[in-house]
Amino acid sequence: MSKQMKKLATLFFLGAVCSGQPLSALAHGGATGIVKERMDAMEDMKGAMKTVSDMFKGKIPYEAVQVRVAAETINMHAGENLTKLFPKGSLHHPTEAKAEIWQEWDRFQHLSKELERISQGLYDAADNVGSENEEETSASMMGMAAEPEVQEGAESFATMPVEAVFERLSDNCSACHTDYRVEKDK
Repeated sequence: MSKQMKKLATLFFLGAVCSGQPLSALAHGGATGIVKERMDAMEDMKGAMKTVSDMFKGKIPYEAVQVRVAAETINMHAGENLTKLFPKGSLHHPTEAKAEIWQEWDRFQHLSKELERISQGLYDAADNVGSENEEETSASMMGMAAEPEVQEGAESFATMPVEAVFERLSDNCSACHTDYRVEKDK
């Protein structure tokens, strides 16, 4: 790091400290309180999803232990732990939540419960790498992707190929983000 960069970093740090703004709040555009808590939870889940995704893309080696760690991370932020981070009216800047969450609260709760259930299924299926019948796996994944809210027992996830469970988890996240998250300008 150059001398000038160190100086800028020091000034940034001192400015944050002197302003009374916690450094952690600066990581999410100045978010504080419940908005920051949910942004932190979303970042944790995003990191977990990326780890597993990178394994399936061959960017990093597949490790069932790491899949379980990722699944646990997602699971601890799902269900009631997620919905409690969205008290009615918590739309203050810099939230990325849409008002539709509260207009469709039952569906949002359902997606959050599904996230909890499917992440447990990912944990349980971590050792189920590959499939003896790739055609069956592909059909299973395609059928699951078509309707992200179909109920399946956790025990069925435990017997499925881990890739199919992860696809189901991704579909659940995508359904929630599509309907309840403001897209940032890229």
